[in-house]
Amino acid sequence: MTAALNELRTQVIWTRLISIVEEQAQTLMRTAFSTTVRDAGDLSAALFDLEGRLIAEAVTGTPGHVNSMAAGVRHFLAKFPVPTMAEGDHFITNDPW
Repeated sequence: MTAALNELRTQVIWTRLISIVEEQAQTLMRTAFSTTVRDAGDLSAALFDLEGRLIAEAVTGTPGHVNSMAAGVRHFLAKFPVPTMAEGDHFITNDPW
């Protein structure tokens, strides 16, 4: 594969990842009951890999949340290991501790 084609493929994948997290953030803002989220955009949306490493973060929202999100993802992975997860599972938290 040529370098130009590889670069194009990488850019297409990256753009898609960013569009996924941006859609997450916009959906949170549209559906939030909290004025802090809905009006101020105080939220964060991101994708993590199976080991809890950040892959992509939405531009919309508050970047400062990413550190706590990463810790939360690692917590969920410790409590609910990947092999125990099933398609359609959702893990939601709003607990600051």
